[in-house]
Amino acid sequence: MGLLWNILFWGAIIWMWTHHSKERARHEQAARYRNSVYFRDVILESFGKMLGFISKSDGHISENEVNVASKCLRSLGLTEEEYQVCVRAFNSVHSYSYSEFYDCASRFASIVAGETRTLVYEMLWIVAAADGVMDANENELLRGAVGPLKIDASLYQYFKRMYFSGGRRSAGGHASEEPDLDNAYARLGCSASDSDDAVRSAYRKLAMRYHPDRLKAEGVPEGMIAQATRSMAEINAAWDVVKKARHL
Repeated sequence: MGLLWNILFWGAIIWMWTHHSKERARHEQAARYRNSVYFRDVILESFGKMLGFISKSDGHISENEVNVASKCLRSLGLTEEEYQVCVRAFNSVHSYSYSEFYDCASRFASIVAGETRTLVYEMLWIVAAADGVMDANENELLRGAVGPLKIDASLYQYFKRMYFSGGRRSAGGHASEEPDLDNAYARLGCSASDSDDAVRSAYRKLAMRYHPDRLKAEGVPEGMIAQATRSMAEINAAWDVVKKARHL
């Protein structure tokens, strides 16, 4: 009787422990799913609102700005549900607000790591450049975004030179495949007066930042890797033009 009692007792203990473990695993899985959905929505809503603030900061929004913003979102390879989350966030922005933009950028940066933040920052510039003019509010948002997005502050001047210093851009924000010398220097973030070593260093820094393999290793989303691949092609084309001009 003692042996049977021990078997039943320990059998019950093992069953309760197993049942409890399975329940705990189910709860943890459900919590992870809720968190993943929450984080996804925070990322998408923050990004959509940042695009909205950039597009509407000058008091009006052009059809071209809407199209470019939509193209940026589509390039990320979002599902239709995710795309609509961004669109609703974009449409929820009605007027310029630096403080709200700053909050969105800070919230985005608190979840998203690595070079993804830099690629998103460039998308903001692409949308801002859609109408070819940078107004004071757009400038304030783009200059101030480097802080909350936790990115290199020098990127503000780099993208400003690239997108608003005479470089020819397509409707989607990308330069022509064969840039002239001025555009090539702008793409590298340099000028004709810089030394060979400075230009070479600038190219290497950009090549490291946009290299697709490095971005994949950091877990950057596929859509943004596609954007970075296009940027890398532009950087290489610009470097070829500058090398030829300088006989490097």
